[in-house]
Amino acid sequence: MIANNVRENIIHNTTPWLAYASWTWEVLRRNPDYGSYYKALKNKGLVTRFTGEKTPLLIASKGYPTANNAGLLFPVDPNLDALGSHAFWHPDAMKSTVRFHVIDEGEIDRRDKPIQLSKFPARQTHFLDANGTYHIRLLGPNFWFQMQCDGISEIAENAYIGFENNRVENNDRRAKTQAQIFGIYEGSIALDIPLHVPARLPSHQKAMIAHDIRQSGGSLLDIVSALFEAGLIAKNPDEYRDYTDHAKNALKRAKAYIYGDYLAILDRQ
Repeated sequence: MIANNVRENIIHNTTPWLAYASWTWEVLRRNPDYGSYYKALKNKGLVTRFTGEKTPLLIASKGYPTANNAGLLFPVDPNLDALGSHAFWHPDAMKSTVRFHVIDEGEIDRRDKPIQLSKFPARQTHFLDANGTYHIRLLGPNFWFQMQCDGISEIAENAYIGFENNRVENNDRRAKTQAQIFGIYEGSIALDIPLHVPARLPSHQKAMIAHDIRQSGGSLLDIVSALFEAGLIAKNPDEYRDYTDHAKNALKRAKAYIYGDYLAILDRQ
């Protein structure tokens, strides 16, 4: 994490764990059109309560077609990063989203190794949309999983769940997600294994840092200084180089991400 003071503004390298889904949110929340949309919403139509002691449940009283078109299930504050917000991607945009069902207490057979939500090692956020579909987001160091279930309005904190396999579209991707969720739950996949981290991670980091500094009135040299501090470019003390090309390229990438097809990043999830 870096923090650079540029003209009295603090620039942060947010979301250091960087799943594809979190990086897509980092891009969208910097899009000025999305920011204007969120500010213009006088009634967000969301109520928050808790499932158990710590798990937030957001309940929507209406639909959000504009947010859906942006790839989200509902509008999310662009001032918050993935860890601070409760962002959910729309299942049509996040094609790795899986379906689940709640196992009735009398039908639980531990030989089938069902997943108990309260024991899953991740931060959970729940969401109930106005159409009666229940969504769960599981957020970990290197993953962002989403699940959905139709026809339920609440779920017990200690509930057991199983997965549905009745969707043929993107079936390979969903099956892979199911295997990863189970692997993390039963311990065959370590929490620090990067499951959904972009291969060109430094490029993503450079782009967002450069964008934030430029938006705060910083110069190319300010950007270079921040990239040095973040360890994203290495300085050779034995030779002189003009490192501003790094800053220029990072700004170009940021523009391409923010004003281009940002959902293409999410599609790699």
